[in-house]
Amino acid sequence: MQARSVFGAGETHGILQQVGAQVSASSDGLGWTSAFASTQREQPFEARFHAHADCLMVLHRGGPVDMIYNTGRHAVSRHIPKGGVFFLPAGQECHVHLRGPLDTTHIYLRASLFERENGPIAALTGLAPLLGERDPVLEHLAGAVGTIIAEAAPSLAVDPIATALAGRFIDMNFRQRPAEPRRRYQLTGRQLRRVHDFVEANIGADIRLDAMARTCGVSPDHFLRTFKATAGVSPYQYVLTRRVERAKRLLTEEAGSSLADIAARCGFSHQEHLSRMFRRFTGSTPGRYRRDGS
Repeated sequence: MQARSVFGAGETHGILQQVGAQVSASSDGLGWTSAFASTQREQPFEARFHAHADCLMVLHRGGPVDMIYNTGRHAVSRHIPKGGVFFLPAGQECHVHLRGPLDTTHIYLRASLFERENGPIAALTGLAPLLGERDPVLEHLAGAVGTIIAEAAPSLAVDPIATALAGRFIDMNFRQRPAEPRRRYQLTGRQLRRVHDFVEANIGADIRLDAMARTCGVSPDHFLRTFKATAGVSPYQYVLTRRVERAKRLLTEEAGSSLADIAARCGFSHQEHLSRMFRRFTGSTPGRYRRDGS
């Protein structure tokens, strides 16, 4: 059996770093493979969670607090009590507006946890977002994850809980699609994971569509259609997003690296290309982002 890769902070949306949340503990460096988790104090913010290869759960450990969610179809305003849960399935995006300070636990769950021995559950398309609902089982399991983080326990301790969380989400909100199987038109969670790993490993190189398609075992034409249907963005836009995310990390962690060097390491053709794409995706220049320490 092939060993699973460690689930590090670099594989998350990166929202917490962008909005300056005060992280009190995280699983980064603990070697976890099935999940990534952190506990933090969040200040009011407005940001977009882009389509991701894995699923995200957020437990409100404080409250009540007002939230506005926009999943692309319509905006939903909620007054969420302590214990409320936000869940964003893999391949879906959501615009979030937090209206007040809040203590939270973020738990990313590998998309592979939502698969069965006979294949993926409709490639995760049967899972719907949860926008602040309460569930004592989810609250209890997420609380256990927070305790495990505080104890700096290894992956073996959290794997059963991560599996139980995935099963609970399936039990709560999986909607069976009786129509023609969508698997023909969607990539599976495992295929999304392979694409993500391939892009991260080759971020500084020229990433071609046919190479991304090969990681999924499909033709480039099929991949082009199904990737956007699954992830909500084109392969090109996804790669650009990951390049910008890598640049943000390097700008924060490597003060001595020049912008030209960071541009090359992130796969941009030159420094101007980095600056143009960085401004498009973040609204800021790389230099200002580095000076502000965001």
